[in-house]
Amino acid sequence: MNSIEIKKISITKLDTDAIVNAANEGLLEGGGVCGAIFREAGSVELTKACNSIGGCKTGNAVITPGFNLTAKYVIHAVGPRWFDGKHNEPKLLYSAYKQSLLIAKENGLHSIGFPLISAGIFGYPLDGAWRKAIQACNDFICNNMDYDIKVIFAVLDDKILTAGEKFIKDIVVDEKVKDSVIKWCEKYTVLFHSINEDDELMCFFKGYNVYQPPQGHHGLYQILNVCMQEAYDSNVVITDYGNVVEDGKFSDRDLSCPSREWLATLTEKQILAVIAWHFRRDHFCEGSWIGESVADGHMAVLVDTLLEK
Repeated sequence: MNSIEIKKISITKLDTDAIVNAANEGLLEGGGVCGAIFREAGSVELTKACNSIGGCKTGNAVITPGFNLTAKYVIHAVGPRWFDGKHNEPKLLYSAYKQSLLIAKENGLHSIGFPLISAGIFGYPLDGAWRKAIQACNDFICNNMDYDIKVIFAVLDDKILTAGEKFIKDIVVDEKVKDSVIKWCEKYTVLFHSINEDDELMCFFKGYNVYQPPQGHHGLYQILNVCMQEAYDSNVVITDYGNVVEDGKFSDRDLSCPSREWLATLTEKQILAVIAWHFRRDHFCEGSWIGESVADGHMAVLVDTLLEK
């Protein structure tokens, strides 16, 4: 079972297949998490193993044995130092997590413990560090559904733990919710496309007025009403969509007319938030879901992108 969780524990005490060292490019013993891992693993043995590798570039990762640690392996990931956010820091931090997870998969490891990379002496802002950490791990799980991996973040500070739990809630979609959402998407994707691929139907539904609905196609109206109700019943309309939209700083234009290119940059949870926005808008602008979201093709694009995730 794939999962992402945070524990208040020293990373050296995790009983996982591997733990991740927040390393420097020289793979040298340092302070903080790095120093603790070296001490618990056996400084001499781990230093010798790191020296044999010869270094690691920022954004990359390498693997060594865990020696005296409970974990069998140590994956050394080099995160970026924070300057101003304009020196590829987010991209490099995301890459450090991604490369660590790829190494875990290549070595058949199914559980991995991370520190919050770059958030210590490297100075990466806390919220930004958590956002990239959770995004990278969630994206890896979504893109490798055939591979089971358990991700644990080990932290010791309550403030850091609380911040991380918020981002898990905002980014990660619960497996049970995901299953029901996928079933809803698969059930109605053909309906949305059939409307958008038929000029007569598309024009007909664009004229939808909840107070004076146009005559005809009563069967399709009924199906669309059932579709809307099932969206709520299937957790497609997530309740915390407003927080996700606000945190993502989504513009009204992107929300009302979501492009495939923009949606491709979002997480599953963020796409669900956009879908929820379209359904909830109908409460304030009755008829907009059928007359705009469906008729203009936005629901088809949203469902397609979510299924591709």
